[in-house]
Amino acid sequence: MGRSRSANPDGYIVDADWGTSSTATKQAQSIGAAAAGARSETRDGARELDGAVESMPGLTRQQRDRERAMPRATTAKVPHPAMERALPEPDAIRTPLSSRQRKARSVNKRAAQDRLPATQYTATVALVSRPERWSELNDALSAAAGDVQALDNGERRDIQRVDRAVQSFEQANDRGHVVYSNVRMPAVINRSNLESFVRTNFPTGTVVHFDRFTAGAHTMHEIETDAAPEDRSVIFEMQTRRGAYLGQSDSVDNTYHLLPRGMRLRVAGSHRATYRRPDGSLGNRHVVQLVDLDEPSLT
Repeated sequence: MGRSRSANPDGYIVDADWGTSSTATKQAQSIGAAAAGARSETRDGARELDGAVESMPGLTRQQRDRERAMPRATTAKVPHPAMERALPEPDAIRTPLSSRQRKARSVNKRAAQDRLPATQYTATVALVSRPERWSELNDALSAAAGDVQALDNGERRDIQRVDRAVQSFEQANDRGHVVYSNVRMPAVINRSNLESFVRTNFPTGTVVHFDRFTAGAHTMHEIETDAAPEDRSVIFEMQTRRGAYLGQSDSVDNTYHLLPRGMRLRVAGSHRATYRRPDGSLGNRHVVQLVDLDEPSLT
């Protein structure tokens, strides 16, 4: 993940998506401002080329998607404002996803899965269930600053199969999401300076980029055990309509959500947030709130 600008006077950027991640936690790393600027230029160039691909005459939708560096957002329209999920207020207690919400998302999940070709289903299962495949494909994406066209044929093929699978889930979904994901800050950070470090490096208004796929959940309690060590990890709380709900309808402890690669999000603020576990006990974590900037396209 890159930054559109640096707030750090020492000339480095904290890239929250650069280090090798797992399906539990992203690993942030500090990189030089010059390197961060070069990666930003690569992303900008890739997006410009995607725009050129979209304007080329004579190509089918499938051909355009194959030539793009980053996947399109293909979310369906939300039929009623109540079906959007806004970011909670700082003093709100985050609660487990309701049974009704889980069941509605599971219905959409099954509708999307029924349409998936076997190749897309297999590629997606391999990504989310095999740690070595998760690292291999995501590290390749990060090295290329998100440009899938820079990868070898096998990596590009499997990543684009996952892209198309996620798009099928987006097209079947009719509601907004708030998705939570752990981000572990660099090793030099400890509990005493975590909040000031986050305020300095992820100030309100900063635009961040996810080159990698992101694994998350719809509840904060579900990812709390993944915060290792908690004293230098924060939670990204993301408002979006994108991605694939892969959780269950009958469990408050499985609301797994796969976010697409190539996302852009704007920081809306950061604060300590309280959440309620299913047993009624409360937890507290430092949260960075982000809003998805990508407009959906159904063409």
